[in-house]
Amino acid sequence: MAVAKHARDRAGSRPGVRALCSAAAFATALALLLTACTPNPLSTLPKGDWQLVASGPTVRYYKLANSGPERDPEVAVARLESFLADIGPQWRVPDELHYYAFADRETLRAKTGWDMTGRAVIDRDAVVSIYASDAHEVAHVLTAPPGRPLRLANFWLEGIAMYYTWPEVYFGEAGVDGRPIRMGTWQGRSVHAWAQDAHLAGDLPPLTDVVHGNRSWGALDDGVSYPMAGSFTTYLLGPGHQDHERIAALRSFFDDANEARSAAEVALAFAHHLGVTLADAEVAWLAFLEGWDEAALER
Repeated sequence: MAVAKHARDRAGSRPGVRALCSAAAFATALALLLTACTPNPLSTLPKGDWQLVASGPTVRYYKLANSGPERDPEVAVARLESFLADIGPQWRVPDELHYYAFADRETLRAKTGWDMTGRAVIDRDAVVSIYASDAHEVAHVLTAPPGRPLRLANFWLEGIAMYYTWPEVYFGEAGVDGRPIRMGTWQGRSVHAWAQDAHLAGDLPPLTDVVHGNRSWGALDDGVSYPMAGSFTTYLLGPGHQDHERIAALRSFFDDANEARSAAEVALAFAHHLGVTLADAEVAWLAFLEGWDEAALER
């Protein structure tokens, strides 16, 4: 099936992977061999009898033969196309976005081995998800820095995806189930509400622990790490995707942070592109959380 041109070019530019995997390597080359021969989750598409069931200008929507989700794929494509048109110009819209919709988490796990609700296959401009239209994973495809290897900390990768996890993309109706629109959400509440709870409980680590590398990030409960990242990003950018200049600055920061070798270098890049030190932004964000009033959100 079709793959965006830049993904084909990148795959074709890898030197000697097939030869490396079939040759006897010296011990010093063992790590390289194992890396080259291991399937890359950034580029591995799900196997199965996939059928193209709907498409738009950019989205190609696939379902497994005789499988769900049992929702109208044309509606899903319309929501995804609207989402791409809204946020894509500030990031990157692929030539084609391939969307693989699974019926449920069990089927996804059986077909891929991934125990999750969804994944962005970034190098193939593709999304695998149990949701009919998954804004979070689509946002990963649009916002991940183009440089490889992808080194940007999950705090930033998930923060920007949480920022764009808009309920109307999933549910279509503004305010459905009481969720606020155009603001990142997590299990029916805004990312700020969850981050506020974690902050007041003393569960938020310092930002310097999570802005580079993923060890500290991975040690956190998902109910802390994802909303924390989404809340900080939403605080920086403001809800609704309105401040395009600020979004462009964050995009440039991501490019530099992807090359950073330490948290200190990330902090320098942050100050350079965002115009405020990471420490000052953290203090202001925590003060914002202390004053956050979830009940005041307009429904």
